[in-house]
Amino acid sequence: MQIQFPWTTLVAIAALVVYIWLSMWVGKMRGKYSVAAPAEDGPPEFRRVFRAHMNTLEQLAVFLPALAMFAMAWGDQIAAAIGVFWPLGRVMYGLGYAKAPEKRGPGFGLSFLSASILLLGALAGAIVTLAERTPS
Repeated sequence: MQIQFPWTTLVAIAALVVYIWLSMWVGKMRGKYSVAAPAEDGPPEFRRVFRAHMNTLEQLAVFLPALAMFAMAWGDQIAAAIGVFWPLGRVMYGLGYAKAPEKRGPGFGLSFLSASILLLGALAGAIVTLAERTPS
């Protein structure tokens, strides 16, 4: 077996590991603050970690396909080089949000920028491919 995009795969795995870490953190906070599942309400300390986790899930729906499509269009290494900032940004986001809501901005910005570049790059790749296939 051979993975066609190993660097991109490693970045995708890193993103999923960050998501799992946040999920486990939510579970820990549920125990610490006695917030029984499926409740989503509790003290602010719980809600901030919960929202960081949910926001990361919401952003994964854009990031992972954008990462894969960009890699197909422009290559494995460049996709990974851009994509690696998403999981890093999500760690910053989660840690910042847990401290105070106003500290979540830099991490959100870094991960959002990474995903946006990947998405726009995938779009550009599709347009270039279609233009090359169109007879002159």
